[in-house]
Amino acid sequence: MKTKILPMALVCSCFLSLGSYAQQADQEQNDSVDTDAAMPYDDLIPEPPPVKLPPRETALDALMSIPPSSEELKAAIVEAQKQGIPEQTITEARFIFHVEHKDEQALIDLLPIWQQLEKTFSLDESEIFATREDFLAVIEFTRALQALKAKDRVNFKKAITEALWLSPNQASAFTPYIEKMRIDEHIEKTQIDLGGKLSEINDGEPAELKTILGNKPALLLHFWSPWSPDCETSQASLSELFPFLKETNIALASVLIDGRTEILAEAREFLKGQDKPLSAPQLIDRVKNSFASQLRVTDMPTVILLSPDGKILYHGRSESPLLREKISSLHAKKP
Repeated sequence: MKTKILPMALVCSCFLSLGSYAQQADQEQNDSVDTDAAMPYDDLIPEPPPVKLPPRETALDALMSIPPSSEELKAAIVEAQKQGIPEQTITEARFIFHVEHKDEQALIDLLPIWQQLEKTFSLDESEIFATREDFLAVIEFTRALQALKAKDRVNFKKAITEALWLSPNQASAFTPYIEKMRIDEHIEKTQIDLGGKLSEINDGEPAELKTILGNKPALLLHFWSPWSPDCETSQASLSELFPFLKETNIALASVLIDGRTEILAEAREFLKGQDKPLSAPQLIDRVKNSFASQLRVTDMPTVILLSPDGKILYHGRSESPLLREKISSLHAKKP
């Protein structure tokens, strides 16, 4: 039976498990071998002789290895077609390429091809699907993407539910899009009162968001916690973004999402340890009617760009190019 390419989430899990196992094996070996007499690890395992693959297998490997650029993908497809590789397999290669490069429009554009292939789909010609249900789930997922782009809630819910039903193992790939639709809907109907006050982390003094904003075109709120595994990387990302915020005249404030004693103490220690602390207010979110709950912060770190009238302009991660695009558009509108 031909082995299929594992789903992305499972691949990551396997790599992590194998990495942990390899580290454990290396440690056990180091503990049991006399280090003075031990040979280099590479010398213990002879390199296998290179295997020359037939032209068709070489073309298939190049096609399914997710080429780094669209030009290389096109070249791989041309060679695959010369070797008689089926259109279904080529479409699967296009699919995993666009998934890897996060090109949602390109995935949507594959829908008519998937629908045509549904009539002739063969597991024998598949390199990524273990069952027909997995194949059908991708069709429904693509329909869900199309509906999401059109802000068609009814058809999005119908398609994403069907995708989950057909391939529950892919839930981790599908569910972020459900949250994305909910956030998009929340953004459209939410308006925050910037007159609200939050306490400073170090001295407890109240600070008003409207005052922090001043006469600037927007306010960027950075929601964080020292208990988040991405705490360090989010601070580094903000540090990289900070010169751009100054250049475009965007106000910035960090908001600790939880002000309980233990978390607050760790947050203060974390901020003290920063080599280049940000020149921005460090605030604590309030317990009742918190800004995090009003703004639907479900993951950390999250940054939210607010207009002077409290409308959400951006909701996501600080490293996303979409944030810079949104800020640049505001800067371009400045008279």
